[in-house]
Amino acid sequence: MSTDSRSGRFSMDNVLETAGTAGYELLVYATLLFLIAPLAIVVLISFQSKAYAAWPPGDFTLQWYTTMPEYTAYLGIEAALFDSLALAIATAVCSTIIGGLAAFAIVRYDFPYSTTLETVLISPLIYPWLVIGLAILLFIGELNSALGLSVQMSFTTVLLGHILFTLPYPIRTIGASLQNFPHTVEEASKNLGATELDTFVNVTLPIIRPGIISGAIFAFVLSFNQYIISLFLTGSDTKTMPLLLFEMFYNNAPAKLAAIATLLMGGILALVMITEKVASISEFA
Repeated sequence: MSTDSRSGRFSMDNVLETAGTAGYELLVYATLLFLIAPLAIVVLISFQSKAYAAWPPGDFTLQWYTTMPEYTAYLGIEAALFDSLALAIATAVCSTIIGGLAAFAIVRYDFPYSTTLETVLISPLIYPWLVIGLAILLFIGELNSALGLSVQMSFTTVLLGHILFTLPYPIRTIGASLQNFPHTVEEASKNLGATELDTFVNVTLPIIRPGIISGAIFAFVLSFNQYIISLFLTGSDTKTMPLLLFEMFYNNAPAKLAAIATLLMGGILALVMITEKVASISEFA
């Protein structure tokens, strides 16, 4: 092969490689723009002087933030925020405990159908939330009919629904920590006279703590933001922030809702950033 033909082939390869890299970067930035643009628009609306979305935005103001106590006092935001936080915390605790036990069983113990068990436990990841909420609602109805019970929609029912759809996340994060776990550390602890419980509390838990925290944060955030499953399973005694915001959508100016949503997004973002700093949750995403 001549020098000119080799140079031409290498030049074409370089062009194709450069074009592929540029196309990949363009796809990444376009995806990020698609994901971030709606959130950025919500933040922008919360600072505009007009109560309804308009383009160009016009003057910017903080009135929707400074007057928030006035127009939220009668909407039940404090009660809804309390219910959402209580539900998210309970979901995170229960889902992390159950998911941690399941992860230990799947990773540490060799028993028949362990792969099947893992598939069943993480299957909520592939089902639409609408299907999960409707399935639980129908199951409760059939249970009431078959056993003559009177299970009413309440905080407990929506908690069970949230645990079900958040359970795969602690299983995956804690399972990832256990798969990369240095077993020699546990063996050294036992050889030095530590009991099984001492080894678990003082050695195992600190090492897998990032996976535990990551799973708990995933469960908390998903539960706090969940609307569809809450819509099916929430009773009259419980109303979460997503349900309240959806009700407010028809009777309140978009700028007011945007201000509330911006504060909620800021709080969740701060929580995720703090957790990322402490536990590096991106390693388990």
